[in-house]
Amino acid sequence: MIAKSMDTKPNITTYAGLDSFDGDTLEKELALFKKRGFNTEKLKQFNYNALQLSEIRKGLEDDVDVNKFLDPKLSWLEMEEIRLELVQGIDMSSYREQGFDSQQIYQIRKGIASGIDVSVYAKKEFLPAQMKQIRRGLTVSEDFPIIFYLDPAFDSLQMREIRKGLEAEVDVSTYAHVDIPFMKMRVIRESAEDGLVFSEEKVKKYGAGILNQLHLAFKENIDLSGYITNGFDADQLEEIRIALNEKLPINKFISLDMRGDAIREVRYGLEHGIAVEQYAHAQYNWQQMQEMRLGLEHQIDVSSFSSPLYWADQMKEIRIGLEEGLDTSVYSSMMYTARDMRRMRQNLLLGVYDEDEGDDGLAMEISDSKSQKLLVKMLDHKDDYLSFTHGKMLCWLTLPENENLKGLNEEVLYGFLFRNKIRTGIDQTMLRRIAADPKPGEKYLVAAGVDAVDGQDGYYEYFFSGAAGGGISETEDGELDISRIDEFMMVNIGDVVAKYHRSTKGKDGCDVFGKVVVAKKGKEIPVLQGEGFMVLNDRVSYVAKYKGILKIEDGKIFIRKMMIMPEVRITDKIVRYEGTVIVKGDVFSGSEIRATGDVIISGHMESSTIVSGGNVVVKGGATCPVRGGIDAKGDVSGKFFEGVSINANNVYSNSFVNCNVVAKGLVKTYGNDGVIYGGTIKSLTGVECATVGSKGGAKTIVSVGFIDNVLSDYHIANSDLARDKEELKILEKEREKLQDIGTVTREILQFKIKINAAIGVKEKTIREVEEKIAAMQDTIQKGNRAKVYITHMAYNGVIFVICGVIHKIENSDKLMMPMTVKVDAKRENIVIL
Repeated sequence: MIAKSMDTKPNITTYAGLDSFDGDTLEKELALFKKRGFNTEKLKQFNYNALQLSEIRKGLEDDVDVNKFLDPKLSWLEMEEIRLELVQGIDMSSYREQGFDSQQIYQIRKGIASGIDVSVYAKKEFLPAQMKQIRRGLTVSEDFPIIFYLDPAFDSLQMREIRKGLEAEVDVSTYAHVDIPFMKMRVIRESAEDGLVFSEEKVKKYGAGILNQLHLAFKENIDLSGYITNGFDADQLEEIRIALNEKLPINKFISLDMRGDAIREVRYGLEHGIAVEQYAHAQYNWQQMQEMRLGLEHQIDVSSFSSPLYWADQMKEIRIGLEEGLDTSVYSSMMYTARDMRRMRQNLLLGVYDEDEGDDGLAMEISDSKSQKLLVKMLDHKDDYLSFTHGKMLCWLTLPENENLKGLNEEVLYGFLFRNKIRTGIDQTMLRRIAADPKPGEKYLVAAGVDAVDGQDGYYEYFFSGAAGGGISETEDGELDISRIDEFMMVNIGDVVAKYHRSTKGKDGCDVFGKVVVAKKGKEIPVLQGEGFMVLNDRVSYVAKYKGILKIEDGKIFIRKMMIMPEVRITDKIVRYEGTVIVKGDVFSGSEIRATGDVIISGHMESSTIVSGGNVVVKGGATCPVRGGIDAKGDVSGKFFEGVSINANNVYSNSFVNCNVVAKGLVKTYGNDGVIYGGTIKSLTGVECATVGSKGGAKTIVSVGFIDNVLSDYHIANSDLARDKEELKILEKEREKLQDIGTVTREILQFKIKINAAIGVKEKTIREVEEKIAAMQDTIQKGNRAKVYITHMAYNGVIFVICGVIHKIENSDKLMMPMTVKVDAKRENIVIL
């Protein structure tokens, strides 16, 4: 059945004209005009686009004189500007007469509407983006010290950094200079906000990159001063800083003549516990280092391609061949290009070899004339006698019928096979049997090759049970079962968690002609990935670095530090821990836990705050009538949640009562009594429950498809993009005018530089906005597939919001079969199935 969308509610976006940039937007606009009694065919004749029609419609809704901008030649931005002027009662004609462009007028009008003195920036030497920064500063307060950046010589991004510094009340005098790029300004400002104030000497001496690394090192309590003194650049410092923060012994393996990319390869190797000393030399470039690192991670011997004379792509072909268990000596000569190596490697992989005909062998001396004649005759008609199967691994002899076989003996048969180059696996017993009692037409197996025995691939032996530790599951009654969630795989420092067994080479075979059938060498597999363990010097034993909990996630092993607490009370300090926190009892009201790993509470949680870098489980349920909530990067699950604010990925429980939940994934209740009662549930991908709402009609909102007004932000971003592109066109026109004028004066030259810089900044802004829009589109596509699935009961008063379209249940309905609530393809109506 189809349910029409309701009127727009606060904080809920529905279609109200142009609220998307889809292909059907023009039709939507025309439909709205038709509802108002307009002749849409006449509108089509003017070739208005959807954005222009939207502005005309909005003008009609605002009851302004649309004739003032009813011109197809005007862009939608120009229409918008005139419409807003009419709505706000602001006459901007004088500014148009002075020659201000539409984007400058837009910034001046916004200032007038805000009640600020626009004369400060209503000057043609300021570009629109510069006007925006001055306007924002004046909006903060009347006495905001815009004097620090009230100079057209600053570009808009420099102005923004000075403004933000002033708003944060930091000393901007160290960087409020035209010759300091905005990226450097940003670093100086952000550092000052975090308590690190750079001296004028450092500001002058170092670029943005090095200052940024000093800032990050300051926050991480890492000393980079020695490396900076030695002359390491920003890229190198970044890799060193990350390594020092991870407590990796990077100093042993780096030098000043290694680029940042090369140091990164050393860091990657140390993170994976491989022998980086085999490639951590300045004689290798970073691509060569990468190939050697990947080889070591796959536990192969890289010495065969460790010469710096190899190109990186040659190294790659040798490395891949070794990983595939091939004999790379066939193509590892430096005389071969990487393309030649790839072709030869692929041929080896397919088993295509150059044929080696070999020696014809010695002639068999047969004294008997009849035997000699028979041998010659057999050789002349060898195809009548011999056949091969299984890739020349089996040789069969068939004596033709009606053939004179006088003189047939063992020597003739052996000589016949030998002359036909059959060398391996000749069955002498079978030859004697044939010679003693030849039977024409019978097929005899006279030779068999030796099968190759392939090597065994490397493998890991694990010293823990992958099944240990419980996840969420369902009881026989269908309720959420988290009883085993705190059963973990515990390890102590030094425990062997895994041991690697290296691959075997295998044993070559040969066919009946003596041609070698190369055994497939076993492949080595990559080193274990994860955190919290290290590999010993034997390169095969992996041991825990500290006592903690072992978890397997996406095939990787993680050993995380663990803190076990009997309970948490308000009298305790805020619990901060880098690892997993396990509370055996209750978390009492007013408590706060912040952990980088999971938070597992075996008891009950009351009016407390939990912040987790992993999952959160509350076995006894959570009640937050006063304050508190859960913020987790992973999933959240609990026996029940009452009055709890939750922000997480997936959220699972038996019931949600008066909760405010925002989930990037699924929200699900378990069991026949699983209920969502009161509050607001927002989920990007969907909601599943047995019952939604209550007899008392408690206000319950279930919203799926978009979280936190993603659609609204998407429209704003598209409008910003259109405005930025319009500003770029204006700047490009100004640049063309200046090119026609030529360099006449110093002022014109400076303005040319300013315009070019502004174009570069605007192009960068457009790219960033386009990337932001692309990410939003991905989220919206996921939301379009979202739905609500209810199995038992839907009470009246429940409001569903699917992709911004609203439907309110008017009558309570006990379901005979599950109900699915979703939005139609056009996102205009709710569909209930």
